[in-house]
Parts: sequence; structure tokens; C-alpha cells
Amino acid sequence: MRTLQAYLDGWNWRAERVGDQAITVFNSVVRFYSLFFSVFSIILRMQWLSRPAVTHVLIRQIYFTGVQSLPWVLLFALGAGVLAVYSIVIFAQQIQDLSLIGTLMNGVLVQEVAPFTVAIFLLARSGVAVVTEVGNMHVRGEDAFLRSMGIDPHEYLHLPRVLAFALSGLILTFLFVVVSIWVGGLVVSWSYALNFSEFLVEVRRGMDIEMMLAMMLKGMCFPMFSCMVLLDQACRVGRDPNQIPVRATNGVVGALIVMVLLDALWVVSRIVL
Repeated sequence: MRTLQAYLDGWNWRAERVGDQAITVFNSVVRFYSLFFSVFSIILRMQWLSRPAVTHVLIRQIYFTGVQSLPWVLLFALGAGVLAVYSIVIFAQQIQDLSLIGTLMNGVLVQEVAPFTVAIFLLARSGVAVVTEVGNMHVRGEDAFLRSMGIDPHEYLHLPRVLAFALSGLILTFLFVVVSIWVGGLVVSWSYALNFSEFLVEVRRGMDIEMMLAMMLKGMCFPMFSCMVLLDQACRVGRDPNQIPVRATNGVVGALIVMVLLDALWVVSRIVL
């Protein structure tokens, strides 16, 4: 009888833990969607364009997130991007099918490597900074002060950072692809693996509008949704400064999970449609 009771108690404890975790996940999803729709509705209203305080913060965030990241992204493109291009060309030559150059360039570099690399770099470089900055504002009560002045914290604190991540991700992803393809093509031609003009012809054959749209969509959405996850964690800091490193870690891990889920959703949608 005691063994059965102990078994039931253990089962109840596990069920409670699973239930608590499910409730926590559900609340996190609800908060995330609430933040998403609040920011998205502000973007659509376009009233923030006429408010210098918001546009000033937006410009500062774009400079910090995008402009200061440009040299490092170009360095990544010259390393990982060029290596990917060279490997694709060598592989296509080994199986004697140069038509694979454009196909693999499209499927691997443009649609996967470039958006993910840029998004992960922005997350690693600016993710902790976003949680720390916004979290400290909540600790100091600046969000309540903004509300007392009739200022929407979503418009002043969240919108500029979300737009900065989205615009920076889009532009840096495009630059990553351009630099990788052109410099990679030059490296291939210098190594006498393939003529540069022939390389560009094969790349052009694999390019299409769907590829460009996928690159632009991923390059913009991955950083944008990552930033929203970070902001959601920053809002949960409350008035306890000790929560900032915890929420920063949770935000970075959560943003990585969201990016993987978005990419999986994209693949599933292409298969279904």
C-alpha cells in the first residue's frame, strides 16, 4: 500500500511540474504575441514618424545594431561566405554538373547561411545589450514614468529596437550574400577552378524572385522576432536588477529557438504550398 501511495505521490509531483511548465510556456507565448501585436499596430499607424524622440532613438539603435556591426559581418562574409561558395563550386566540378552551383548557392548560402549567420551575429552582439538596457529602465521605473507622461513604452522603448534589428538584418543579409558571391567568385577564378564569367552565369541561372523574397523575409524576420523575445525577457526583469543576467540568458536562448522554429515553419509551408 505504501509503495502504491509513493508511486501516486511521485506521479502527482511530475504532473504538477509538467502543468507548471505548460502554464509558464503558455503565459510566455501570450506575452510574446501581445508585445508583437502592440509593436506591429504602432508601426502601421505611422504616427511615430512625426515624433522626434522616437526617431532619434531609432537612428541611434540602427547605428549601434547595424552600422557598427557592418565590418564584422563583412569579415564573416569574407570567411564563411567565401568558403561556402568555393566548396559549392568544387563539389559541382567533382560531380561534373555546373548547374548545381546556382541551385546550391540559392538553397544553402542565400536562403540559409546568410540569414542565420547575420541573425546570430546580431543576437550575440546586441542581444545582451538590449535586455540589459531595457531591463535597467524597468528597474529604475522609467517605464512607469513614461506612462505617467502619457508616452507609450512600446513606442519609445520597443519600437525603435525592433525596427533597428529588422532593417539592420535585412541590409546586412543582402551585403553578406553580395560579398560572399562576388569575392567567392574571384577566389574561384584566381584558383583556376572556374572562370569568373562562367561562375556568374551559373549563379544567375539559380537565382529567382522566390529566392530573393525568401532571403529578404528571413533576413528581416529572424532579427525582428529575436529582438521581440529579448524585449519580452527585459520586461520581466521587474524591479530586481539581479534578474537582468538571467533574463539575458533566457532571451538569447529563446531567440535562437524562435529562429529555428521560424525556419522550420518556412520549410513546412513550402512543402505544403
